[in-house]
Amino acid sequence: MSGPPLTTAILVVSDTASRDPKTDGVGPALTAVFTDDQKPTRRDKWAAPTVKIVPDDESQIQQAIREWTDGESPYNLILTSGGTGFAVRDRTPEVGR
Repeated sequence: MSGPPLTTAILVVSDTASRDPKTDGVGPALTAVFTDDQKPTRRDKWAAPTVKIVPDDESQIQQAIREWTDGESPYNLILTSGGTGFAVRDRTPEVGR
């Protein structure tokens, strides 16, 4: 591949993981996908992802995504995980509207 590797950011939205990051399995699992030594073409094409964990808070979700899209060097790919519960605090789907 020519040129710099593509950049990825992973946003994990979870009240639980924001209090105790050790409970998050998504960040490590997706990081492994992008940095798999068994797949040299994948490893060479993608830089190790940035992982951020935020609680189910609309403003924190929006802030993270804005930083990653509107900054000087926007990420090539942003993945989000979370918003899987049907709780009053679960605002993840609404933030994307």
